[in-house]
Amino acid sequence: MKRRSPATLLLVLLLVACTSPAPAKPDAGASKVLVIGAIYPLSGPQAQGGREELLGVRTALALARKEGVARARDIDLHVIDAQTPEAARAAVDRLIDSYHVKLIIGTYGSTLSAAAAARADERKTIYWETGAVADEVTLHRHYVFRTVATGSTLGRMAATFTAAVLMPAEKVVPADARVVILHTNDTYGMSVATGEAAEARSLGIRAPAEVAYDPHAYDPVKVADQVLALNPDYLWDVSYIDDGVALWREINGRHPSLRGAIGTSSAFCMPDFQRRLGNDATGVFAADKPDEVVSSAALSPAGRALLAEAIAEYTALGGDRPMSIPAVAGFVGGWTLFHEVLAQFQGNPRVEDIRTAAVNVDVPVGDAINGGGVRFAPPGEPDAGQNRRAVSVVGQWQAGGAMRVVFPGPFATGTPVFSASRP
Repeated sequence: MKRRSPATLLLVLLLVACTSPAPAKPDAGASKVLVIGAIYPLSGPQAQGGREELLGVRTALALARKEGVARARDIDLHVIDAQTPEAARAAVDRLIDSYHVKLIIGTYGSTLSAAAAARADERKTIYWETGAVADEVTLHRHYVFRTVATGSTLGRMAATFTAAVLMPAEKVVPADARVVILHTNDTYGMSVATGEAAEARSLGIRAPAEVAYDPHAYDPVKVADQVLALNPDYLWDVSYIDDGVALWREINGRHPSLRGAIGTSSAFCMPDFQRRLGNDATGVFAADKPDEVVSSAALSPAGRALLAEAIAEYTALGGDRPMSIPAVAGFVGGWTLFHEVLAQFQGNPRVEDIRTAAVNVDVPVGDAINGGGVRFAPPGEPDAGQNRRAVSVVGQWQAGGAMRVVFPGPFATGTPVFSASRP
């Protein structure tokens, strides 16, 4: 099936929203309706991922209703479109002040989540992150929970893959390898780059050189000059889609002697990266959260059954196959919230009740549709609320425009093509 255009996907979400019960008003009183705020970028440069992640959340809610999960039919998602950190922060205040929400779900983008989660925590409201990876989202928070991996985890995965797979294939000694980390200078880029640098040190890789840039004001030519002047064997790139495409096009067009390029999360793994670059994307690796297409060996019987149900419901709501990385992340976050947490309550729970229920969530590895599980770091830990069973994988764009998961083994749907990893 062809992937729908961003405009079509937005229409699907709007139609779904229009069929939901009307949002509860501040004077709802004893109403059974449980209003949950939702903040996602439905317009602007991150819109595609934001819409897909929200549709994953809606899929989880639809499936929970279909299966008769307690309280699922009482839930109303009140969605606000936010493109900037300022808008995300304002959305938190609006949802709390106008709709008296006790719980907000979001947000796909790390800069949006960092602002929204901090504000929700200040106001003692649960913030449930389904996709953003910046480490600071959950650091030293009391009311914030996140079901996906952190940025530093994705960075560590990129470094581990380089040392465990790419270097041995080329008989490169870690201490001799030249690595450059190219990253945005915001909370997302810094989180991933920090994880990459830390893991490089632990693996005996020569200290990577870093090139940081502002994704809103950069010159691709000058950034490429900085990177290539360092003559890297391996490039670890942390970008967004527009800058990631522009920078890779500029770097790759100069035919550098790279042994491998590994991107992360918000650019290199996205279908739009391959669509816009075509053959220039072939051979590039990407470390990110899993999408629908991972080996069934990574899932338990319960996980495989849930995945089949999720796919059917997602398709019924108008989602394209396969479920994308944001869609899967949205479903895992939504299903955990609706099935594992809110189903425990008969009436409208207090914030502290929701928090206690979340702290006690225990989903075994393999039972989530991405092959992971859910167990949040306990209160008192610096990363309290971070899912310590979240998983990450490495994929590669291969011939024909296909992304194959190549690492780690239980998740793999293909093997690395080393000859294609060089530009």
